[in-house]
Amino acid sequence: MVTDPNRPIVLTDYLTDIEARLLIGYLEDSEIPAFHGGIGGNSGWPNTGGYAQVIVRACDLDRARIAMARMQSEPDSEEDFPGG
Repeated sequence: MVTDPNRPIVLTDYLTDIEARLLIGYLEDSEIPAFHGGIGGNSGWPNTGGYAQVIVRACDLDRARIAMARMQSEPDSEEDFPGG
């Protein structure tokens, strides 16, 4: 069976929308198309959040995993912030 290389795959889930969007921006800067899969996973309990999904194409999954690992291992730099 042939699989579609453009099939959307969930790369990862984050607890906040901001974290997901930061990774999406990093992936796009690395020329890997990515998009926000929305918020899901509501448990029904009050005061609990869902999760935000980062989606990539099946053909980009390996590169996206490498880029995500690279992003997570990079030390935070004060140079990234004004006045730092």
